Amino acid sequence: MDVSESELLRTFTSIDKDDNGRIWAWELLAKLGQAGIQPDDARVRAALADVRDADGRSGIRVDIQPVEIDFRQYAGIAQHGDGIVHRALAGELAVSPDEFQEYARSIEAMYADLLPNRDGNVADYIPTLRDADPERFGIAICTADGQLFSIGDAEQGFSVQSTSKPFNYAMALSQVGPTEVHQWVGQEQSGGTFNDYRLSLGEGRRPHNPMINAGAMATLALVDHGKQTSDRFRTVRETWTAMMGRPPGFDQETYLAEKATGDGNRGLASLMKAADMLKAEPGEDGAARTADFYFQICSLEVDAQGLAAAGATLANGGVSPYSGEQVFSRETAGRVLSVMGHSGMYNDSGKFSDQVGLPAKSGVSGNVMMVVPSKRLAVVTFSPRLDAAGNSVRGVEVCKRFVNEFGLHPYRGLDTERTRVASTFNEADRRAEAASAADRALGGLARPGTGSKVQSADTERAGTASTRRAAQSTQHL
Repeated sequence: MDVSESELLRTFTSIDKDDNGRIWAWELLAKLGQAGIQPDDARVRAALADVRDADGRSGIRVDIQPVEIDFRQYAGIAQHGDGIVHRALAGELAVSPDEFQEYARSIEAMYADLLPNRDGNVADYIPTLRDADPERFGIAICTADGQLFSIGDAEQGFSVQSTSKPFNYAMALSQVGPTEVHQWVGQEQSGGTFNDYRLSLGEGRRPHNPMINAGAMATLALVDHGKQTSDRFRTVRETWTAMMGRPPGFDQETYLAEKATGDGNRGLASLMKAADMLKAEPGEDGAARTADFYFQICSLEVDAQGLAAAGATLANGGVSPYSGEQVFSRETAGRVLSVMGHSGMYNDSGKFSDQVGLPAKSGVSGNVMMVVPSKRLAVVTFSPRLDAAGNSVRGVEVCKRFVNEFGLHPYRGLDTERTRVASTFNEADRRAEAASAADRALGGLARPGTGSKVQSADTERAGTASTRRAAQSTQHL
């Protein structure tokens, strides 16, 4: 990325408060953190690693000791790769720093308020879901530019389950096109639960849509059709890697359990194959192998942060927030979001559409992925307790609150001003945000001129949430 010297100088001097021609690396990372670009972002780390000092030595290691950066070094950092550093400091990201911090504070408050909620029950049809810790709760938000905020168990891995379905659909659309895909699967609501064999298949035993199990198997059967299962799995895994900026894991125990209890899905696959409505591999076990591949993909392991990046890929017209790769076409992303909008939340999709009005997908492991196209971001929650429809209780509540607080429902409040006006930071707010971002940048190291370690951001957030919970408990005594 080429940026004019005057623009580089402007963003550099915004950090160089002493006007001595040098800035501390931690100050730079703190400024990026306020914009939502985290210190461990691979793009930032790569930019720092490629910088050379006056002696020609490469790499800035802020995790070892405080480092000062001159303007020449800064220019290299700011223009590295996709120019994420300059764009963040110049206010050219998907969401402005002030607005992003407003989202972060809101999510932090939601987390503290919903943490005591014990409604719902974990899924119990396989051991790995039945034995999940019901207290887990994490929230992550990621924008099209990779601005990230997370709290709680947002780095706790879970099997993606049904939230793989939108991406299976996207891969099939990308490979064979919508005409071919919709010969095998429809685009309408099923009118039933995601695994109801009586309602999953419509006329000619064609699945109603890609968001139910039958439709997911039908679309997944089109991905790399005719290739070995190992090659097909690699394609899916590489797609997830491109979206998230890192590879997904694999939950072997969940896969084996899904396979052992998957007679219903194998039956659906057999019904479709018998009616020539499944592009299964030839042979008597073609339907069973289709179902087995579906079990494998449901068992991919992600966390809320990674899934939020995948959701942000859809929000960004198919472009990955971290790699900049066009993973899916804009048309494909739009088709996927459309189906998510009416069928993504199991048998409560209609109610969710009324209350939230945005495309979302849930999985029985307790994850909910909501995409906000107007803001080019995604919000993901992880909380295993489910409601009667199979959606995370806390997750649905986060979606409702986020949309209501920021006036994001597309069909409500038309021709009216946003119900909440973005607040203006006062100087104390700015200092607090800068300190928090600096703490994340240093990861507990001492700042220049101090002899003590800084408190980590996670510890600080946990303390904030604990304080809020204590205050709430006192109010109810």
